Parts: sequence; structure tokens; C-alpha cells
Amino acid sequence: MIRRANINDVDVITEIEIRVFRHPWNKKQILQELKQENGKVVYVEIEEVIIGYIMIQTVKNESQILNIAIDLPFQHRGFGKKLLQHTLGELGAETDVFLEVRESNLPAIKLYSEFNFEEIGVREQYYSDGEDAIVMFKKAESYVLV
Repeated sequence: MIRRANINDVDVITEIEIRVFRHPWNKKQILQELKQENGKVVYVEIEEVIIGYIMIQTVKNESQILNIAIDLPFQHRGFGKKLLQHTLGELGAETDVFLEVRESNLPAIKLYSEFNFEEIGVREQYYSDGEDAIVMFKKAESYVLV
């Protein structure tokens, strides 16, 4: 089941964030995202237990994926792929989507590539530990009448 998160989900999302990432967002940052008017946090759950989430900000027809995580016991089982597929479907084919990903996060880069994200640049020393970020982009599908 994939649902939209609200401020009541902040503790569970924060716990997952801490387990999954070396440099996690803190509770205040996550709460701020949950309150954003142009943002959306969606989570995936199994038997009413949140196992992962994705955070997105959208302005008009352009979206930025800020964060995506699947809790450790549920990784490598296709949940991240389903969550990304659901999210891109909701954004629609007319939306350009951007994201940054650690250059060392090869599984994530592979996943994004499967959804036609392309590497368009590098943000040097983007992360607090000095690691570079790869900037990826999925162009909106355009239909031309001939």
C-alpha cells in the first residue's frame, strides 16, 4: 500500500532515515518537508507498518526528488522500484524530474537509470562528508502532432 504521509508519521520516517543513511536528515528537517505546501512525502507500508518513503517538491511541471529510502529489512525486494514507479506515475508524463544521488550509491543510480533518468552533471563535494553528487534528470515526455 502506498499512501501520503502527514506530520504524525515524522517519528517513523525519522527512524528509517537514521537506519538507512550515514548522514540522515534530522527530525526537524523531515517535519519541515511534511509541512511544505509544494512538497509531498509518500510512504509504502506492509500491514500498516511504514517501510519506506519518498520526498518530492514540485513547482508547476518540474519536480525534485529530495530523498527516497526503504528500511533495511525490506531493501532489495522491489519496494523502492514500486515507490518510484508510483510517484512518477502520479507526477505525470508532463513533469521534468531532477534528483541528486551519491556517486557511490550504485544501486540507486541503476534504479534511476531503469526509469530513464540520465546523468547530466556532478555537484562536487555536495554531501557533508565531501562526496560528490551525480545530478540526474528525467525529461517530460512530449507528444507532437504531425
